[in-house]
Amino acid sequence: MDWEDIKTFREVMNGGTVRAAAKNLSVHHSTVSRRIEHLEKSLGVTLFERRPEGYFPTSAGEDLARVAGIFADDLVTVERHIAGRDNELTGTIRVTMAEPFATSMFASRLPEFCDAYPGLELEILTSYDLLDVARREADIAIRMDNNPPDTLVGKKLFAYTTSIYAHPDYIARHDFVNQPEQARWLGWTDRESRFPDWTQDTEFARVPVWGNFSSLALQIEMARGQMGLVMIPCIAGDNTADLVRATRRDPVPSRDIWILTHDDLRRTARIRAFMDFAETVLRDNKLALTGQLPDKVN
Repeated sequence: MDWEDIKTFREVMNGGTVRAAAKNLSVHHSTVSRRIEHLEKSLGVTLFERRPEGYFPTSAGEDLARVAGIFADDLVTVERHIAGRDNELTGTIRVTMAEPFATSMFASRLPEFCDAYPGLELEILTSYDLLDVARREADIAIRMDNNPPDTLVGKKLFAYTTSIYAHPDYIARHDFVNQPEQARWLGWTDRESRFPDWTQDTEFARVPVWGNFSSLALQIEMARGQMGLVMIPCIAGDNTADLVRATRRDPVPSRDIWILTHDDLRRTARIRAFMDFAETVLRDNKLALTGQLPDKVN
């Protein structure tokens, strides 16, 4: 049985005529007649006796009316319960994002979200591992990725930028032009050469790379300790005491920033609430993310 047929049947029962049912359902009277015929055919019984003055239920129609009434009442109760829960916006949201995003942008703004949605509880996961949203390891992912997985849906905002940073004393005591071999880059990935591609488009192309430090926080602390040059996101470098930009070139666009969730969750109210909030926070921090804060530009 089709639920639209059942709804049409109940309207005919209540109104007594095809035209009254059609008016209540905002459909053409021929649609009502067709749905009743389809329902009778699917059940193999006659539900109404057709008379000039209207439709009168048979015994089978009366039996169906009792069951349909109970089912409709239950459905209304469930819909009301679901709508109430949705409007209350309760539950837990698991969000994964890079730690610099969490600490430098979201931490100070989270009270706004908590005040607006007191029934929601947040879990913010700052692991650098790409948690699998499709497997519900997280509900929402704020990713820096030019090619996010096809299994996820969401919104692309803009690309964050990177620049070159070092302690000012480190810059002062090195001659990067005449004695580049006495300075060093702090590495962050496996490489086959001491002069990898990511250094070659900079003015420090002849400075060798040393080590491999995948943790952004570790790179920053080592640079603060005057151990070398680092290429890091502007949002991290510009907000770190003791670090300055080592170049006057404009910051370089890196990967796009995405707010992503699974297709099954994208219409869920609590998910939409945080995704909208996250977009506001990120757009409010666009100048910092793209390295355009006036007091940081050389």
